[in-house]
Parts: sequence; C-alpha cells; structure tokens
Amino acid sequence: MKRLSRLIYGITGHLPAARWCFAIAVIAFTAVVSVHKYIDMADMAAFSCLEVMYLILTDTMNIVFIYLPLYLFAVSGIMFDSGFGEIAVLRYESRREWLSVKLVTYIVNTLVFFGIILLLNFAVSYRVFNLSDVWSGDFIGFRVMAGQSASDFSHSPVPTIVAASFAVLMLYVFCGTVNMLFSLITDRESVGLFASLVAGILLGIGDMLIVTESFTSQINRCVVLAVAAVLVCVVANSAALKKDFGGKKMY
Repeated sequence: MKRLSRLIYGITGHLPAARWCFAIAVIAFTAVVSVHKYIDMADMAAFSCLEVMYLILTDTMNIVFIYLPLYLFAVSGIMFDSGFGEIAVLRYESRREWLSVKLVTYIVNTLVFFGIILLLNFAVSYRVFNLSDVWSGDFIGFRVMAGQSASDFSHSPVPTIVAASFAVLMLYVFCGTVNMLFSLITDRESVGLFASLVAGILLGIGDMLIVTESFTSQINRCVVLAVAAVLVCVVANSAALKKDFGGKKMY
C-alpha cells in the first residue's frame, strides 16, 4: 500500500498545468491545419476519417517536428520534481524504486499526451470526413502515387492505424527514456531535452528514408523501439545506483 501511494504521489507530482494547456492548444491547432490540408485535396481524392487519421500519424512533419518537441517540452522536468536531494530519494525504499516511479511517470504522461493527439485528430477528422472501415480506391491510388506500395493496405484501416499508432507511441516512450537518462546523468533538464530531441529527430528521419509503412514494418518498429527503451532504462538504473544524490547511500 505504501509503495502504491508513493507511485501515485510520484505521478501526480508532475502536472505542469501551463505546459499541458499549451501542448493541448498546439495539438488542436495542428489537427485543424492537418485536416484542412486534406480537405483542400478533395478535388483530387475523397478520403474517409480513418484514412485521414492514417495520413496524420504517418506524416513525419507532424509526428517528428511538431508533436515530438511538444511532448518533450511537456514532460521535461519529471526527473527534477522534488529535486535530486536526500529528501526526494529517501521517500522511497531504494534508488531503483525512485527511478521506477520516474519511469512510470514518463510512460503515463506519454500515454496521456498521445491519447490527446488521437482524440483531437479523430474528433476534427470525424466532423469533416465520413467513417469507413475499408480503404477507398482514391486513397490507395493517392498513396501509390506518393511512392507507397498498395500491399501496405492489405489489412483494414483499424489494425493498420493501431500499428502505426503504437510505432509513434514507442518512439515517444524511447525519447522519454533518453530524456530520463541524460537528465539523471547531467542533472540538467536542458541536456536531457536536447539529447532526446536529437535522438527522436534522427530516428524519425531515418525511419522516413529507410523503413516502409507496411503493417509488418510498423510492428517491427514497435519491437525495436521497445528493446531500445529497455536498454536505456538498464543504463539509467546503473547510473542511479552510482549517483550521489547528496544524501546517505541507498541500495
């Protein structure tokens, strides 16, 4: 029970209202701009709501260059809540538990942030486009003209969008763990923010240039990013066990 209360305290302790309000406003504005971009293309091709969602979730400009910096801005500072000092660490039974609470806080914030992205983009898309559970010929033709393979749409829209969503979510989780690691090592929020942003942008650009958008590729992305995030957490745990927090040594 005490461990659960410490976990809840750690998660609720990082709720920067101003940052989150700003993030929600930017996400809403970007959703409207993105949807209107596809409204303007209606003369070329008529899309459904889910097709627009897929286009938004695979748009590198949105995911890497708008939402990712916004996400890191919203979650930066988690490692510094209550400081690195003796009192902050001694609330927990061990350094490992302290770091675990920080990691869970990152994950919860990531889920909330990405949930807001999905909710707002779906709400805006649904108000303009019809809902359909099959890919349209116009959409597949549009994507083939853009260089994508028609075989990427062998699955129906829902599982394809779910796979794309998890790939983006895992990218953000990975960047969050990088933020956690560098903030822990350097004691500086700015370094963690910069390192995680660079890592996310490089991965996003590399993904755009090298990896296809097929269902299998999306699943492989999720697995690779999950393994990478776990490895970063292992390194962060090792760093936390050796770190001088300014208090008595804990094991």
